[in-house]
Amino acid sequence: MLAKVTVAEAARAVADAPENTRLELINPFVEAAGQVIFQECREIVTKGQLHRVRSPQTSRDVSALIAITGGVGGLVIYSMSVRTACGFASHMMGETVTELDPIAQSAIAELANMITGHASMALEKNGYPSDMSPPVLLIGKGNMIATFHLTRLVVPLALSFGEFTIDIAIKET
Repeated sequence: MLAKVTVAEAARAVADAPENTRLELINPFVEAAGQVIFQECREIVTKGQLHRVRSPQTSRDVSALIAITGGVGGLVIYSMSVRTACGFASHMMGETVTELDPIAQSAIAELANMITGHASMALEKNGYPSDMSPPVLLIGKGNMIATFHLTRLVVPLALSFGEFTIDIAIKET
């Protein structure tokens, strides 16, 4: 469904860690996103250029945050524009969604939950058993996450109805 992150991409995008460890932690999220989005929306996603961000602010209008603990710890953020969020909600609910009402917000939180759940199962298979928090949805660009000063690896994914990014800030614990 979606190409894996390559060793070279991870090495360029994330510093100060062995390449194989980073791939074991990143690829489960990228692969899970491709699988879940195809399953829920019948969309094949295209992976863009990976890059790093070190900012406590969210970069898009809609962000779903999930904390991860256990064999790995950190935070995963799924971000998108309101238009892309409405596109996801439309596909998931089977009807046109034009505003991000509470039901559409619930669909976005569930999308983040499903992707992270699939990724957690893959992490466990790789020897990193982990638990995840329920998703927290932030609406509005530039929300500040006060305790979030980790460097995030940003994986952009393109769909027919917009762009979706996965910001991954996790490490072995």
